[in-house]
Amino acid sequence: MPHQIHLSKRLFATACSVLLISSVGAFLASTSPSPSRPSLLLSSSSLSSSTHGTIISTSSSSSSPSSSTPPMAYVDESYPRATTTDASTKSKASNDNVRTEIESTSSSHASSSHASSAAKNKPPKILPNGGRITLVGAGPGSPDLLTVAAHRIITDPNNLLIVDRLVSNEILDLIEGEIRVANKHPGCQHAAQDEIYDWCIGGLREGRHVVRLKIGDPFVFGRGGEEVLEFRDFGVEPTVIPGVSAAFSAPLLGSIPVTHRGVSNQVVMCTGYGRNNTSPDLIKYHPEQTVVFLMAVGRLRTLCDNLVSKAGFPVDTPVGIVERAGCPDQRTVVGTMVNIADLAKEYDVKPPSTIVVGEVVNVLLTEEDFGSVATGEGVVQQGLVRTLED
Repeated sequence: MPHQIHLSKRLFATACSVLLISSVGAFLASTSPSPSRPSLLLSSSSLSSSTHGTIISTSSSSSSPSSSTPPMAYVDESYPRATTTDASTKSKASNDNVRTEIESTSSSHASSSHASSAAKNKPPKILPNGGRITLVGAGPGSPDLLTVAAHRIITDPNNLLIVDRLVSNEILDLIEGEIRVANKHPGCQHAAQDEIYDWCIGGLREGRHVVRLKIGDPFVFGRGGEEVLEFRDFGVEPTVIPGVSAAFSAPLLGSIPVTHRGVSNQVVMCTGYGRNNTSPDLIKYHPEQTVVFLMAVGRLRTLCDNLVSKAGFPVDTPVGIVERAGCPDQRTVVGTMVNIADLAKEYDVKPPSTIVVGEVVNVLLTEEDFGSVATGEGVVQQGLVRTLED
């Protein structure tokens, strides 16, 4: 009997030793730096001394599912920084390099229970190195229509401003810090958007305050929500400063109310371009309805044809276009479904322009607004509306 007890103790001791050795080996393997790149488990105190990269989001070293800290994003310091304002000159290969680095880090965390828990929480607004992002609406174009918060943040000389092409020169003139403009021309939107994200990553890596300035309101057909989700993938939660939307301000600046008692009791906002440049579905005609189109002047003729043939709009439905609302060179062109595309071509109407469809177009405009273009009594005025400077 004592011999059996002695043997059992030896077996138990051996099993414990094997278990201890296995546990230590697994721990060392999990914490050893990868030979292909430096360890991601850098503390915030090592940000300034690291020669390989910068952690732009923090993470607990514990794998406990109860941890609420978001997964970290690693940015390779060897990645070249953007120095140009022209999207066409940026190398797609270098852009993919950083995005692949971030995605590979995210995917490695997604397989753990910690990532499943952290995914339900927002990342921090300020990174350990001080980097942060603010998403700002610039309004329709006039500096006078900037919010106080927007004006304060774009005039800070320490900020990095990443700006859409359609933000007006009048607002750009107010910016005191560094400006980078992404030229989102038709056909190259995806490349320009990738460059925008690329610039944001670079600014965060440098610990800067990145200001993402967008025309109008960022969340009204401005891709604002998509950018927020992308920034979260970078490991930072952006601060959002709303802007005055051109959907409501541009028509009024062109003397077109979007609602008017007895004329229009409902407003529908639409975009001229759906995802991947597709044409969005059109809402059916209602006589007491106003439809406002943003980013649609480039396909105005097709839009009007579809509204008549597919959505049941009468051919004599009034249509107004307000170009560069609030700017010194603002113009308003008025016509009908039949001729507005020809008028837009005649007057060379360009983005940014807001299109208003419905009877409200003629509520406030008078013959005086059209000057010499005004027609006889009882006939709907058409053509170029005079500006205040005329």
